[in-house]
Amino acid sequence: MRSSGSIYGRCSMFGLALGLAAAAAHAKTPEQIYIQAAPSMVVVEAFDKDDNPLNQGGGVVTGRGTVATNCHIVHEAGRITVRYRDRELEATLQFADRERDLCLLNVPRLDAPQVTLSKERLRVGQRVYAVGAPEGLELTISEGLISSLREFEGSQYIQTTAAISQGSSGGGLFDSEGRLVGVTAFYLPEGQNLNFALPAAWIVELASRGAGTADSPRARAADTQKWLARADALKAKKDWMGLLALTQQWVRSSPLEPLAWRELGDTYLRLNRLRRAVPAYLQAVRLNPDLGEAWNRLGQAYLRLNQYDRALEASEEALRLMPRNVAVLQTIGAAYHFQNRHDKATEIHAILRAIDTRVADEFAKSYLKR
Repeated sequence: MRSSGSIYGRCSMFGLALGLAAAAAHAKTPEQIYIQAAPSMVVVEAFDKDDNPLNQGGGVVTGRGTVATNCHIVHEAGRITVRYRDRELEATLQFADRERDLCLLNVPRLDAPQVTLSKERLRVGQRVYAVGAPEGLELTISEGLISSLREFEGSQYIQTTAAISQGSSGGGLFDSEGRLVGVTAFYLPEGQNLNFALPAAWIVELASRGAGTADSPRARAADTQKWLARADALKAKKDWMGLLALTQQWVRSSPLEPLAWRELGDTYLRLNRLRRAVPAYLQAVRLNPDLGEAWNRLGQAYLRLNQYDRALEASEEALRLMPRNVAVLQTIGAAYHFQNRHDKATEIHAILRAIDTRVADEFAKSYLKR
């Protein structure tokens, strides 16, 4: 019995070794993957209505005369071109899924091989390769792993250690057999290996999701509520880096949505990345000057940066929109304190006492001279 078990054990180990050897035999070298992928990569260029350059990024040939890219590259473009082997080809928007930031372009004169889409289940730890043309330069390749799969609308964003350079949006993420697993979307400069791609499976869904994309006020409002709900779910889990990835993706897919910029600012503020929070809040209030909470948090960010004049300016705008708001009043009072304007800080304390004695007492302990 023992001898038989030993034979079965050796057979099992031998079978496993054969399986691993077969898998290794199928895996291609980075050079082979680059040679296979490069002919299917293009540069996408967007121009405004006056034909001025607007944006630039990458694209992946996914079918005859069709290119997948990020919607934020072609957002509000008056004209779109695809550059392929020194040829500039006119392109039109075929499908747009702005919520996922994935668009499909129609390029009738494009004669390029299409990639093979992977149908395999993605795995954390899986080796991947990013191929793209940062800022329209020569194609580059970087190697890494899938470091995380972040939930999004019943599917998953791909987080990878494969480096994605600035301007590489719309490039391809390939597996070890050269199949497309994702479209590179963005990276976060706040940390190492925070690079993200959209799963290739979404390309197949573009026709059903993107063909009837509405842009009415009601549709935009519903879209905003979906993003806010996703953000709330990540806040409940205290997944701050996941929240940062989500809000970065939101501002890319909806660059004119002030709440997207406010949520991005809030995420940076929570992570104590104040110098990144400020521009996000400024963009939010540019888009909607009546966004009181964005002014309030902008004032808080300036206060923590020791920029007291700016903290007062932002907080006074917030107070105009949200009278008697204790958080705003506290920021104003603190700014006065650090400017040594103690008479003004005392006035704020009196206002707080009329609203909330507990908050007033806490303010006095921190900011009033004894």
